[in-house]
Amino acid sequence: MIEISYDRNMLAQVEKKLGKMKNEAPKALKNAINQTAKQARKELAIEAQKTYTVKTGRFNKAMKIKNATPSRLEATIKATGKVMGLKDFKVSPATMRTGENRPEVVKAKVLKSGGMKPLQMGSLKAFVTKFASGHVAVAQRRGSERKPIKAFSANSIPVMLGNEKRVYGVVKPHIKENLKRNVQAQVRKILEG
Repeated sequence: MIEISYDRNMLAQVEKKLGKMKNEAPKALKNAINQTAKQARKELAIEAQKTYTVKTGRFNKAMKIKNATPSRLEATIKATGKVMGLKDFKVSPATMRTGENRPEVVKAKVLKSGGMKPLQMGSLKAFVTKFASGHVAVAQRRGSERKPIKAFSANSIPVMLGNEKRVYGVVKPHIKENLKRNVQAQVRKILEG
């Protein structure tokens, strides 16, 4: 969960700039915070899509914004989602193949910066399969005999978005700058309006 809020110093500065209209300060901060939250959600999705091979659109859908109000000057961006199957990332081949069409080894990659990695442990090779439920996954047998299979999984969307090094850490400075800019724009709007 990412919180976007003001500090007391910011409120005092806005009230000072507004002068006689200082009672408009909570409204100005609310609007600026909500606008910043929308910008942050968009930037987080863009940065995550630059970093991970997850199909486009999944990040925006996973993030919900709880807007600020004049009495609660804080917006939150909450990402939800379960651990994703490796099939949700880049996999080659992407579909189940049998017989002569079956590849020597299935390859996958989670990060766009990395290369395709072969999914093989000793003589056990991964394969794309379709379960009775209709779910398609990248899986591997648990032993050399025809033992049950296990499906490969990767990170959840909240974990990917919260990654300090690759996503949130990159966007965090932009959030602070956007908030300052949005507060100034709201103050100007009130003074000029």
